[in-house]
Amino acid sequence: MTGPGEPVDDRALPPPADPWATIDRPAATVHLGGPDTTVNFGPADRTARLGSPGPTVRVHDQLRFGPGVPVPAAAAPGWPATTTAGRPRRRWRRLVSLLSGLLTLALLVVAGLYLWQRLSPLVVEGAQVAVPRPAGNRCNVTVDVVATVRTNGRSGVIRYQWFRSDASPGAILTEQVGRGQRTATLTLKWAFSGVGTTTETATVNITEPTPVQAGTQVAYRCRRG
Repeated sequence: MTGPGEPVDDRALPPPADPWATIDRPAATVHLGGPDTTVNFGPADRTARLGSPGPTVRVHDQLRFGPGVPVPAAAAPGWPATTTAGRPRRRWRRLVSLLSGLLTLALLVVAGLYLWQRLSPLVVEGAQVAVPRPAGNRCNVTVDVVATVRTNGRSGVIRYQWFRSDASPGAILTEQVGRGQRTATLTLKWAFSGVGTTTETATVNITEPTPVQAGTQVAYRCRRG
């Protein structure tokens, strides 16, 4: 209002002050759909849906909003795998394998030797004939002529006969030899009688298992009256 004689101010008056302007009001609320709404931040081909179907937001990684969303566990550091525990085990296996192989080889050798000794034939390696107690100057005596036969130690049968220089060949005789017996003794008893002097020859003839011959001289002397 103006008084008389005062100039008229035709400017518009400002609007009256709002008494509610000084009172705090709740902030505006942005709704992003339900409480379990997922915002995907991944590659370009992944999408984020906010609430009802609408525009597609392409982001990089994935974030989850709302209660009950599990917190991803932290990835364990990729420590390099250790192989020190496996080395002693491999060495032990190699040692056991080596010992097993050696034991098997030893058993095979023993079994082979046993079979070879059991199955290998008897072999006569040589013979020697001698007169342990010569007749000397005695009369009417019996002299032992002994043949010592060497073998390879296998078991078997020796077949032999004696040849005397004053008689025809003798009969075939046999001598059993046991395993491990490396010598065999073959004895000829030769009887002498009468007065005089003579030197004869005795020979052993082995026919089996290996043909071998050996001989010696036998002397007889008898002097009377």
